[in-house]
Amino acid sequence: MSAGPLDPSAVIPNDPVAHLNATFRALYGANRDGLLADVPLAALTLIGTGEIWRVEYGRLATSYSPVEMLPKVKGLMHAVLGAHGVWGCMLRPRDAAMATEAAQQLNAALGEAMARVSTELPAELAPPARAVLAELKTLAEGWSAGLPATADQLPAAMRRVNPQLEQVIRAVGAAAFDSLTRSFQAFRDDSKPDHWRQCFVGVCGPGQGRRDNIEIAAALSVMGRDALGTRLLYLENALTIPDGLRFLAAAMVEKDLGQAIFDDPYRMWRDLLADAAIEHAGGSFFPELGPQR
Repeated sequence: MSAGPLDPSAVIPNDPVAHLNATFRALYGANRDGLLADVPLAALTLIGTGEIWRVEYGRLATSYSPVEMLPKVKGLMHAVLGAHGVWGCMLRPRDAAMATEAAQQLNAALGEAMARVSTELPAELAPPARAVLAELKTLAEGWSAGLPATADQLPAAMRRVNPQLEQVIRAVGAAAFDSLTRSFQAFRDDSKPDHWRQCFVGVCGPGQGRRDNIEIAAALSVMGRDALGTRLLYLENALTIPDGLRFLAAAMVEKDLGQAIFDDPYRMWRDLLADAAIEHAGGSFFPELGPQR
């Protein structure tokens, strides 16, 4: 986003209406960027990092770091993602040489990960983590040696170590909640009461991370459930903290727009054509990912 008006002719120079639209949106964008700079306090966190960033007048001021164990577990257990990626490539024989090279890279990385488990993870997490990594290492060794992958190979392997994987996930969930809650409490305690009462908290991440999000849960424990959807927001598809600043600015200016134009601060936090959508769909709806649990 630019802090000043854009040149609309650079967008669609041959369409006068599109030119006008670009002009109007550029003017709107300049206000959006200025509005965030007037906000004394906000917070941002990127899912999976455990780190909370303090935003003062539109700028990143400081961060509250997670417990050291969390990024270590994440880094090592993302071996599951790597194995899934290689398995998928092995099943699609478009470039056998590339797939074999990826399998060899996975095999080497898993060997290093297994060697680091004892020193990098808490004693109670090392055995289940090692069991998962060992199962993946067996697969990677076979693929590296030229054995073909099969459609049921990875699912079968993960079923064998599902209890250990769930043990790691449960432990990380508890540790992440405790760490995030302490950081949000410290953030609150470092803030002026009137600033905290108006503070926006944005959780950045992909759309798939919105449902039952651990960062949202931790923030709720400090902010109260009434903050959800008003001051506590999931900034979908903001994949970096700088993205989060832009998304947060957009949410704030659209709240301001809704109040000024429709006398409803939350009118622009739904589709502008929402009334027509509700009429045709037979009621209000929210397109969540996956079924309710």
